[in-house]
Amino acid sequence: MKNAIYLLLVAISVIQLSCQKNEKVHVTEIENRDGVVYLNGEKYSGIVFENYDNDQLKNHWSITEGIADGTYEQYYKNGELNQKMTWNKGKKEGPFEKYYDNGQIEIKSSFKDDNKNGDFETYYKNGQLWKKGYYDAGNLDGSIEEYYENGQLIQNITWQNGKKEGPFEQYYKNGQLKLIGYYTENNRNGTFEFYNENGELVEKVVYENGNKQ
Repeated sequence: MKNAIYLLLVAISVIQLSCQKNEKVHVTEIENRDGVVYLNGEKYSGIVFENYDNDQLKNHWSITEGIADGTYEQYYKNGELNQKMTWNKGKKEGPFEKYYDNGQIEIKSSFKDDNKNGDFETYYKNGQLWKKGYYDAGNLDGSIEEYYENGQLIQNITWQNGKKEGPFEQYYKNGQLKLIGYYTENNRNGTFEFYNENGELVEKVVYENGNKQ
């Protein structure tokens, strides 16, 4: 009998929590106190939403005990998805996607512990790849490539802990090498070679800690 009563109480608690979590309120109904969301003086759990003046959904996000926790989605006025991400106890955590107003993907990346982390790609509005690379705890790390809309490589820079560190190459739109050199601690170091669009060497410049020698 005691076990039955206990199970009944647990079931009621789960149902109450589920109903509370599924509650949906407009952003004007809540109060934000230093990043914590309240409704009628109590920490809120549920969905918060906001609309455009034409009643089209603008955004909605999930809240648990006053803290962003779960899915966040934002929309353009035309109804197309603008961006979506996931929060975990007040921090960005997991995949992030941003779109153009025509529905084309603009950014694909991810977060970990509120920092950009992992592979990322950005695209032109026509769907052509623009940039790709990697973040480590919020810092660019490794080879970061950038492309023209025609698919030709613009430049390739090596980063380490958020600073330019290593070889650097830059290209013309026709694919011809434009500039080659090396960075140390965000500064140009060593010999940089400059080329014209015909592939002819135009100039060599030596740098030391970012200064021409």
